[in-house]
Amino acid sequence: MSSEPALLNELNKPKSPPKWCVYYEHDTGDIVTVTNRFKDFIKNPHIFTESDDARKILMGHLDPKKFAVADIRGVLTFVEKSAVLRLRQAERRLSLIPMSKKKADVNVIMYVNSWKLEVNFNQDTLYRMTGKRHVRTININPEQQGQYDKIAFYLIKDNDPNFLIKQIEIDPSELMEEGYLIYDMSPLRRIAGLGEITVMTKKIFQSYRLERKASFTGVDYSTRYTKRRSYQVPYIKSNNVDSDFTISKKEDVYIIKSNFGDPQEQKIYNDIGIYITDPLNPNNLLAELTLPLSKLGWHGSIEIDTKVPLEKCGFLCKESATKLSFDYTKEIPA
Repeated sequence: MSSEPALLNELNKPKSPPKWCVYYEHDTGDIVTVTNRFKDFIKNPHIFTESDDARKILMGHLDPKKFAVADIRGVLTFVEKSAVLRLRQAERRLSLIPMSKKKADVNVIMYVNSWKLEVNFNQDTLYRMTGKRHVRTININPEQQGQYDKIAFYLIKDNDPNFLIKQIEIDPSELMEEGYLIYDMSPLRRIAGLGEITVMTKKIFQSYRLERKASFTGVDYSTRYTKRRSYQVPYIKSNNVDSDFTISKKEDVYIIKSNFGDPQEQKIYNDIGIYITDPLNPNNLLAELTLPLSKLGWHGSIEIDTKVPLEKCGFLCKESATKLSFDYTKEIPA
């Protein structure tokens, strides 16, 4: 130990607060992990912060899902998620929205025979961005005086970007607060069918998807508390509209063919119970069906021996929030 005297103010000099290394997802700003020093084996981008909340995440006292890294006045900052959202600028290039049944951040649903278009915002995405599933008032980009780009959809025909049919602009704040918006597409009848229309956009959010459904029987948007049952009358098979199941008839036996692979990707985890009803009166029960999980998916078929004309009946799923679609064909699916 040194015998030289030390100045008292040097002994009492306050130590600088510790800095925590916060790793995050580049596209969303979601927190991946927090460490007490830089770890070169973690490949995600990172920032350093003195926030005690980062220490609490490291100790397991706070949920990292409630925090994010946001660009505030050009500086990447560790912040708590709230009703304040920070949206990135729309990309300069146009992207074609892919056809998919898997939920995305922004979902575009076309009801071909009903001439309606639904745009909904995934509630799980809202929770990831704000830490809340229901937000009635959203403050977007306050550091930029509330300036942000609107969601723009460009409806084109047959994937041809030179054939612009219609442009739709949506305020992200309105979409997030309402959950979904419905548009009347009937004025486009003389230009193109909804089955011929594809959609392009300048991306603001990470994922988008387009899905076509035959008829409008209820909004596609749902929450974790949704108790609405799926009801549908099978429609004639069309190349423009995908269905979960196709009904056909061979002699006196009906065949229900799965049009998907892994049932879990369709969020099917159990046997499917279905009430067969009068298509004009869902309260008139005609029969009940059970599609066993062991025979669902992987493009397999189930034989149903019944006298009820399935192609002319209504299908009401017993389980709530189970959204299934049915079409029928006179040809026996391969």
